[in-house]
Order: sequence, then structure tokens, then C-alpha cells
Amino acid sequence: MSESIRNHQASLEISDLQTYYGNSHILQGCSLKVGKECVAVLGRNGMGKTTLMRSIMGLIPPEGGSIRWQNIELSKKEPFEIAKLGIGYVPQGRRLFPSLSVDEHLSLTYRKTGQEGTWDPARVYALFPELANRRKISGTRLSGGEQQMLAIGRALVINPSIILLDEPSEGLSPIAVDLVIDTCRKLRKENISILLVEQNIHVAEALADHVYIMLSGKTVFDSEANKFLENLELREKYLGL
Repeated sequence: MSESIRNHQASLEISDLQTYYGNSHILQGCSLKVGKECVAVLGRNGMGKTTLMRSIMGLIPPEGGSIRWQNIELSKKEPFEIAKLGIGYVPQGRRLFPSLSVDEHLSLTYRKTGQEGTWDPARVYALFPELANRRKISGTRLSGGEQQMLAIGRALVINPSIILLDEPSEGLSPIAVDLVIDTCRKLRKENISILLVEQNIHVAEALADHVYIMLSGKTVFDSEANKFLENLELREKYLGL
């Protein structure tokens, strides 16, 4: 995807983002764009990738820079306001609630749109039949792969235009990782954009159209995914791979 096309299609634009944890300056000038595509944010551990996702969702409000979604500034909005604008979030570690069943995780976050083809709990169960068979048990009693499917389903029922996926393959079996990849491909066919943070380079290779590299809280490099992932010198330089 050419840069001019990406500029024209960009729905999420982040510019010079500055975010702190207490006195620690974590994001120090992060900038990126996401259009109708899958964008992967790569980098070694501790570079600020999860902080980026949490900043977009308003969970750690940034202290400088801009986050614009469809020309709406997000940096001062509350998380529930951001979700209502059509941004789904699948956090690292899934963050499910022990007191809620599978069904409750989906029904409590379901946002009706009144349009055909929208995501509701029934459609999530059709996508993930394993969840349909376990809908009355606690979400935290599921296997790791099933928990990730529930976390994705919980994001889908707000009917997002973009989903933020933070380390979706973490701790999963190879079979479950393949299911995550297959699910993301289906979502792209539904015209849902994806912003992906991922340590598993094979997931990025399978899904990403464009990649950004983060180093010490900054985006220091970006390119079409295949050009970066096929360049072993760049992979070694930025990822140690």
C-alpha cells in the first residue's frame, strides 16, 4: 500500500504522542496511521507498545500529542466514549472477569446499531462455536485459546470499525494462534481495520499490510510489511530476529 493511499484512507492518526506512568516518560513521540488495513506495531519488550494501546483507549490519558479517529480528537475522552465511537480493544492478557459467564461478557458489552449484518452475541457464537457450548461458565475457566476468542468476541459486539489487538497470540498453543490469524483475516474481509501489537513475528507476517517499529517510546521506522519482514538486516537491527 503506497503512502499516498494510506494518507487518503487513514481513519486513525496518532501524532507525537506523549504518555507518562508517574514520572516515567513512556511514549516520547509516537506517531502512526491506520487506514482500511492491518497495521502491526513491532518492537522489543519495554518499548511502549502496550502503553500506546492503552493511551488510544483513554486508559492512560496522554499528556501531549494527538489521537484522531475519523477526525475526532480522542486524547481527552473517557474509555467508554472512545468505545462508542467504534473502537474495539482486546487487551494483553484478555482481562476477563471471573464473576461473569461467557454469555454475560458478550451481552453486557453488546451495542445495538439497528443495521443488518452487525455483531451480536449470536453471531459471535456462530464465529466461535466452542464458546456457544460453554456460554454459562465463567470466562476465566476457558482454555487460553477460548479466552482469547471471548476477548475478541467482547470487542466485536460493540460493532467496531477498528480493533486494537495487544499481543493476541501470547501464551497460546500453535493451534490457537492459527485460529487467531484466521479470525483476523475474516475481520479484514468484513472491512474491520486492525491495529496489532505482537511479539510473534509469524503472526505479523501472516496479517500485516504495514508495520511500525517502536524504540524507547518512539516510532522510529515504518514500511510496507513485506519489505520489512523480508529484510533480515532490519529485523535483526530492530527486533533481534
